[in-house]
Amino acid sequence: APGLANYVEALKRRHEIEFTVVVIQMNGEDESLESIHVLHIGKMGMKLRKAKTVKAKEYYSNAMQLCGIRGGGNAAAQSAYWQPKPGLSFILAFESERERNTAIVLARRFALDCNIVLSGPED
Repeated sequence: APGLANYVEALKRRHEIEFTVVVIQMNGEDESLESIHVLHIGKMGMKLRKAKTVKAKEYYSNAMQLCGIRGGGNAAAQSAYWQPKPGLSFILAFESERERNTAIVLARRFALDCNIVLSGPED
């Protein structure tokens, strides 16, 4: 995407970046109430919360996975798979494809700074 690299570099200067997401699935089960959450991507790890309730919070590790969703339709282009740790996974829908791509690239760059390579289950 044009300008994505510059945008990510500008955001990377911050300690933590927030993205508004909707949880579509948790542990492979559809979420009946697709409510708005906030995904925090920081220099040391990631956190997902709804209001003041933290759903997941993990430091970057080799067990963590993050990737875009493949498949047809607009929903796939705006969605990401995140497994903070084994046994806990989410399908997250972002506001746009650009937001999703920014979040993935940013998290992977922060993780790489911690000597961790973030990838997806098929990578």
